[in-house]
Amino acid sequence: MEEVARREDGYSFEEPYSLPSTFSPWRSQEQFIDEDDISFSHSGAPTPSSSSSPGTSRGRPPAYIAEEPVTSPPLLRPSSAFRHTNTPGFHRDDEELILRPDDHGMQPKTEVIISVGDSSPPQQKRGAVRRTKFKEMLSRSLSAKLLGKNGSSSPSSNYNTIEEEPPVPPAHFHTEHFPMDSVHSPRMIVGERSGSPDDDSDIDIDELAARYERPPLDCHSRRDVYVKRNSWTFIILAALSVYSTLLSGLWFVVSIYQPRYGRGISSSDGWKMAPSTATLLCTLIAKTIEMSFVTVFVAFLGQVLTRRAFVRKAKGVTLAEMTMRNWVIQPGSLLTYWEGIPYAAPTILGAVALIATLCTMFYTTASDAMVSPKLKFGGWESRSLDGLVKASYANPFYAQEACSTPIDANMDKDNAAPSCLDVQYSGQSYHNLLTFMGEWHSIHVNGTSTATSLSTRPVGKHNLFDNTTMVSTWIETEFGDPKSSFAAHNRIVNNVTLAMPHPGVYSAATDSHNDIMQPDDLAGVGEYSIRAAVVSPAVNVMCVNMARDELAPLIYTRWPNARTEFTDVPGQRIGVDDWFIDVPQPTDSEWLNRTVVDDVFRWGPKYQRRPPVFQLYPIDYNMITNTSVIGSDAIYILAKAGTIDDYTLCQLMSWVTPKCSTEFDVSGISGGYMRAHCEDPHDTNSYIAASGNDDAHSPPEPSVDWRNLADEWRLSMDLNGGVQNNNASNARIFTNLILGSPALDPFLPSMAEAVAVLASSTLVTGSLASTYRATWEYAKMDISPGVYESFKASMRTQQYTSSHVMAWQAIFYAVLGLVFVINVACLLYLVFFRPGLVSDYTEPQNLFAVAVNSPPSAALAGSCGHGPDSAQMVVPWRVGYSAAANHYFFEEAGESARARAETTRQSMASGAELLSPYSGGQFRGKNYDNYKRLSSSRTWL
Repeated sequence: MEEVARREDGYSFEEPYSLPSTFSPWRSQEQFIDEDDISFSHSGAPTPSSSSSPGTSRGRPPAYIAEEPVTSPPLLRPSSAFRHTNTPGFHRDDEELILRPDDHGMQPKTEVIISVGDSSPPQQKRGAVRRTKFKEMLSRSLSAKLLGKNGSSSPSSNYNTIEEEPPVPPAHFHTEHFPMDSVHSPRMIVGERSGSPDDDSDIDIDELAARYERPPLDCHSRRDVYVKRNSWTFIILAALSVYSTLLSGLWFVVSIYQPRYGRGISSSDGWKMAPSTATLLCTLIAKTIEMSFVTVFVAFLGQVLTRRAFVRKAKGVTLAEMTMRNWVIQPGSLLTYWEGIPYAAPTILGAVALIATLCTMFYTTASDAMVSPKLKFGGWESRSLDGLVKASYANPFYAQEACSTPIDANMDKDNAAPSCLDVQYSGQSYHNLLTFMGEWHSIHVNGTSTATSLSTRPVGKHNLFDNTTMVSTWIETEFGDPKSSFAAHNRIVNNVTLAMPHPGVYSAATDSHNDIMQPDDLAGVGEYSIRAAVVSPAVNVMCVNMARDELAPLIYTRWPNARTEFTDVPGQRIGVDDWFIDVPQPTDSEWLNRTVVDDVFRWGPKYQRRPPVFQLYPIDYNMITNTSVIGSDAIYILAKAGTIDDYTLCQLMSWVTPKCSTEFDVSGISGGYMRAHCEDPHDTNSYIAASGNDDAHSPPEPSVDWRNLADEWRLSMDLNGGVQNNNASNARIFTNLILGSPALDPFLPSMAEAVAVLASSTLVTGSLASTYRATWEYAKMDISPGVYESFKASMRTQQYTSSHVMAWQAIFYAVLGLVFVINVACLLYLVFFRPGLVSDYTEPQNLFAVAVNSPPSAALAGSCGHGPDSAQMVVPWRVGYSAAANHYFFEEAGESARARAETTRQSMASGAELLSPYSGGQFRGKNYDNYKRLSSSRTWL
């Protein structure tokens, strides 16, 4: 292209200016098809020039040109390129020219040389003629009507010469309005832009036309690529970024802090949030965080890639990098469209995108595992609980009043309460015994037990309120070894002590006074655990085998002058009905007869305890009882086994032991479980270790009240049936368990164990609403309506907590933390690091709009069908800009692409006068300054 210098006076030009055509896409068909504007001549024939209108210079454009509606000439109507059309005045040669196939090409033989400011006839420049698509398109734009008016056209001519004549000055000037905001000024024919040759931030019109092979006149950018901060796009994106950052940070902090919501999330009455509602709300918020995070991160990717595409010194943007946004939006594309992963993933931005993709995939799952409220135990905490105390331990009168029965004193004044208590004793005791025997049955059938130590043998169980299982514990096991006792006393001694957990802990735990959330408050599935520093009721059963003669001092029928009579059993004698009046009354010097087992049972003046007296010797498989020893703290059972000659005398007594703590575990699914944890030196919750009371170290004293309670208990099951020789089933069971040797049978329980389990129901009944301490500190034995007594306890409760349940779920900390960190980075980048936004060219609609208005590229050859292959995914691209056309487009990045574009530009004629206003010696679109700033900035990713 030849440089045209503009003169300040007259707007004339010294050098001729080569035009590819005089065709203007903004002129109407009537203006275009005019014999006065365009003439045809045969190749080589001179074309007479039209006279210039007075006062109008060739170099000066008219002041105003009226704009007509743009219409397509008839030739451009959709038709086949090879269809024959009969048009009047249409020459066959011209028809052949117009309907020539595209691939055949055109070879114009002449090119018009216009000398601006010279009225001489145009000269024809002959020689090698350049072929351009722009000229072919101009030729195809000529209508058949135009060709028909040119009578001098030669049928053999291949291309007609086009001359531009000076325009005839109109009566009044008309300004031509271009369909772009930035080209409202009159059109002037000027030279190339006169900027610095080193300024490569703009594409001049010739280079642009060379790339497109016709200027993109219909794609004049209506808006700038910059998105201002006060635009709705930026405001919404900034709001989403702030929301995602704050909420993801809150979610991360909550997952670390793991708050417990107490009654705030429970099934309790009042203004509480139901657990299902809380879970749904957390899932909903997590989903909004995920959606806003995806939106913000995709926008962040688009901003980084688009800004890099504008920077001319950067490496450009590849299609592989553009697909990174699809990873986040459609994680499955990592599998379906994996071609770009090996090229984009190794980059910093690609690695961040992969991390964001994984976080997006698992964020809702991580929120559900780490933040959504779920029932979870908290840590053990020490606190003081209050329990309602109404009576002393083993108070028989309170035990009768506490028995629930519809038969009141009006119906049966004297026996309503005792009858209820007897039934309760009978039912609970036999249930406990059968459960105990059932456990031993499994051991006996299995035949592989080695439980010869009392501490390892089965224990008794009791059902409290039909929803809590109470499990007892053998204590003082050092006295429970028959072998060591035999060595000490030269007789078989079966001595066991059974401790039960304090049932009052259940009452305290369920009392609203302590505000402990129950399973019903937690959708019926909650749990909690208590380790209470309270005393535990215990029963001691000591059975000693004695010969018939050794037992004689305790049998009334063997006393001198005894009043006896015969029974139905031959040879058996029994004391008369009032035999007991012959037993001496207790005095300071009267301790009844001495026996060989006084030191074993602790009888006599040395121990200040009286022995029992029995009415007769029981026959085999029978037993009798004595509960009438005045001032005694024990009851006695005398039994006779059928397998040995000796009789067995058992002593039962009870006390509360400070050596234990009560463990209470409650579950809404499996119910309650209460256990006595005793004699553990490491138990910091035992009454001795944790209560802090003065009575904690006092030796336990047997309860006299329990003897009265046990008297009612033995009546309920007729343990004294051996007096009538009734061969009771319970006696049969117990006598079969009498030890015949000084050792515990690993496959059978001993009689002392079975009797202790049977009597365990009395421990529970006597402890309900009783004191939690070792001694009674109140003036009255019955307190109505009761007082609250405090005791120390360690407890942990289940509450709805934002936390993970399994240890392996801690891996989701990484997901929550990374989302928060990426959100912070995106917020800083979008709001603070960059002033405003740019149009995101990775968005499909923006990408499509720019791509279809970009010049074709050989780098993507063959990709129009299936899409780009792996090699084409790594071709770098940048955003080019033509200030003259105010047009954005994609071009290949790199020196080779620039060189190819420069070569093409030099081979084309200029059409710059058609596109953009002339300002300051250069063509400048209204968005050039922003593009200049973008293209000269720096990129970090």
